[in-house]
Amino acid sequence: MSRILKVILKRAYSLRLSAWTMALAFFGLFGVAPVNAEPGYRVLGQPALIDVTLASRCADANARFNFSNTGGFDRYGPAGIAVDPRGRIYVTDFGGQRVLTWPNVEALESCQPADGVIGAGELSGPEAVTVDTRTETVFIADTLSHTVKGYHRSTDGQGWMLTVTLGNQGVAGAALNQFNFPRGLAVDPNGRLFVADDFNQRVLLFDPPFTQGESAVDSIGAFADGGFTSPKGLAIIGHTLFVTDYDGHRVLRFTGPFDTPDQVYQASGIFTGLSKPIDVAVHPDGSLLVTDQENQRIARYPDAVWGVSSAAPASTFADYLSPEPLGIAVDRAGRVYIADYRSFRVLIRDEFAKSTPISKTISLAATVLLADLHARPDRSTARVAIGQQLISWLYGAKTDANAWYRDWRQFEQGGFPLPEIMSGELSDLMSYPGFAPNQDALNELIRHGQAGHIVTLVWHPDHPAQGSYSTPISTTELQNMIQDATTTGQNWQIQLDRAAAVLQQFKNAGVPVLFRPLHEQNGDFFWWGHNSAKGDALRARQAAWVAMWRDLVTELTVRKGLDNLLFVFGVNQLNYDAVAPPLTYYPGADWADGVSIDVYDDELDLAGDDRGVQHYTALVGTGKPFGLAEFGQSFETAASIGAAAWDARTLAQRVRDSYPRTAFAIAWYSSMEGGNQYVFALPDVSFTRELLQDPLIDTQNTASPSNTQALITHYYDTILGREPDAGGLTFWEGLVAEKQAAGLDAKPIFRDMAYFFFNSPEYFGKNTMDIEFVDDLYLTFFQREPDAGGLRFWQDQLTLGVSRNQVMSGFLYSPEFTAFMWELGF
Repeated sequence: MSRILKVILKRAYSLRLSAWTMALAFFGLFGVAPVNAEPGYRVLGQPALIDVTLASRCADANARFNFSNTGGFDRYGPAGIAVDPRGRIYVTDFGGQRVLTWPNVEALESCQPADGVIGAGELSGPEAVTVDTRTETVFIADTLSHTVKGYHRSTDGQGWMLTVTLGNQGVAGAALNQFNFPRGLAVDPNGRLFVADDFNQRVLLFDPPFTQGESAVDSIGAFADGGFTSPKGLAIIGHTLFVTDYDGHRVLRFTGPFDTPDQVYQASGIFTGLSKPIDVAVHPDGSLLVTDQENQRIARYPDAVWGVSSAAPASTFADYLSPEPLGIAVDRAGRVYIADYRSFRVLIRDEFAKSTPISKTISLAATVLLADLHARPDRSTARVAIGQQLISWLYGAKTDANAWYRDWRQFEQGGFPLPEIMSGELSDLMSYPGFAPNQDALNELIRHGQAGHIVTLVWHPDHPAQGSYSTPISTTELQNMIQDATTTGQNWQIQLDRAAAVLQQFKNAGVPVLFRPLHEQNGDFFWWGHNSAKGDALRARQAAWVAMWRDLVTELTVRKGLDNLLFVFGVNQLNYDAVAPPLTYYPGADWADGVSIDVYDDELDLAGDDRGVQHYTALVGTGKPFGLAEFGQSFETAASIGAAAWDARTLAQRVRDSYPRTAFAIAWYSSMEGGNQYVFALPDVSFTRELLQDPLIDTQNTASPSNTQALITHYYDTILGREPDAGGLTFWEGLVAEKQAAGLDAKPIFRDMAYFFFNSPEYFGKNTMDIEFVDDLYLTFFQREPDAGGLRFWQDQLTLGVSRNQVMSGFLYSPEFTAFMWELGF
């Protein structure tokens, strides 16, 4: 963690700043009041939002979508869209008989040409596209040729190669190896490809590895709900499949697992209030987005994975949409992409998934910690905050080589760089009749947090219905957990009270906590875990589990008033047989601050295609900070004679090649259990010093520049997008030093620097839109992403005619900026 953020976590906990404190200061400066603002929009294919004709398209041939006419059949522009986990955009150019791809929406400029063209000369009429993140295969539904084609990057990385074709080129049919106008595509967590076979009124399932012309292993016909009538769009999240039933004017939900080929599939949910729905996507906030074509709008259904059927959308939007909108996609940030077919463009709606803390009342220290986690994936060095789990159940003195501090003691005695994160088990810190807490471990965790480092707590609670700890609780008892009138509910409340009493001690000490309760719930080995339910029984269990999690969050943050908690939704390791997909029980973007997975060497050392990259991408697709909440060698190896030989550097290798957005990673502890010595802790394995000294890894010993140099460098980075030149750094450092030597306030120098940089030709040359300008202000002055309300407010002021310099002043003279600078000593 940077020194700037450590200072805040160490000393600023007592400050409570809401997202609107700074806005209130702005009212005092300029006398303006907030109004509601709509999300911003951008376009691909046309120069501006006002451009909607064939003649107005972008000039570059690879920056526009095309029109063609074959045999009297008009083909217009974009039809289908996909966005991969890295933010790469794929758009099917139906009229141009190709797929265009752009590297990243963040860097898009007006009429920027695509940097890749897929299938030109091979595709007849591509309508849909999806990406298998496990193999990086781009699948394209070439509707007019009755095929689905798979492409990979060429070996030189400069082009795309056709590697597999499903269906018969130019031949429609109803056999399991044929299509009749294939349209929607989706890939599930097991790598299976689902294809909406429109004129055959079915969805076909194909198993990997895919071979030329292979047959589907099963089909879904929605027989229990009257059959499909022209299925067109698909979306999958975990075990849940959504299908747009075009002529049925509805979306059908199917809850798996899809146990091919002997299962008869029955819809677990029906979403109506639509007319000719054509495509569907799942937003990071958990809502279902549907292209409601005949109504010329996008419909939204919240909590669609596990919620009940809905007769009407909860909300809709139709900004700038022309007749006949087609494909829809969403990226991990929450942006919505819509194929505005008749206007030869893709509309990009700048929505944002929640990136601020989910608690409405939150400490500044917790807010800054979350902002730090969000920022880490973009760092080239010190990206991954490394951690070590305490053996908190093993009581004894801190100096006892066989007690709870054992692994950390070895770090200290061996002269290792110390981990940034200290983790413990909440249950070991509780105090109640018949149980004494590990007070020494509790005190050490608090001390660690007060020193400006990161504290995490995992929680394995007792079974509230007093059943087997390792047997999943029934769905009925899961529902009873939030019913105060039940014995199960009362037992659960007792545990919540005990948990809150421990967490209150961290609050009193000014320490934010990354809190990971009920982890690995997608496995079947804890009472709170997955019980192998299927279909509607699984949907009911998902609903009960999410309700229980949401009640837990509400209990701790609202009823108990704990404002120092960041909630981490943690799942089990990637390819373990007894697990459901990682997002099966995800509670939604408003109910989790971060996501994590527990990964041991079973996955860390597997070949690239088998490392569960699709599960990693599902988790980072939530838009939340991602971490490896537990890592180490496999359990089998950990208990073997050669356990100490495990190479700790494997972690950094996997972050680089498979899990690049990892913000934190915590090693499990070593222990003697059941007569076996299990070796996981970093001091007990090989090449630990090399791992901790890797530039990617952030420890307590990571060198930090002076606050002045760090803050000047930060301004160069967030405003100008580059490192400071030596002359510029020296100049600004000199001005700050002069003020400080004279005993004067140095904040005016940073204000002058901000005005100078934001009004420089270098910044103007970036041609930033208002939304990007506001983003830059938040990142520069608060070191965090904008909250949704603040972003809308500042965009509104700019729309009303307030100048950018006036808006900047609202930030520079705000209480939040002043408090932030004070914490740094300015």
